[in-house]
Amino acid sequence: MEKIPVAEHLTDSEYNILIETHLKHNATMGEKEQGNYTLLDIVKVERNVEENCLNVYYKNGEWWHYTPNKTWY
Repeated sequence: MEKIPVAEHLTDSEYNILIETHLKHNATMGEKEQGNYTLLDIVKVERNVEENCLNVYYKNGEWWHYTPNKTWY
């Protein structure tokens, strides 16, 4: 599986969480807003062990928690 560069450090399982949650998250946005939240707009992904999620940071300064059950907050 080829991963986006900022997520190469993730395990395959974590990467699947990132991709599947991103798809669900992006589908809840309007078309204009989606343009700011593409996979290529992700600038950093961190494991958050305390909250059992991934911290996903975007170019526009926003960031989200992506959880194993494919939700976000």
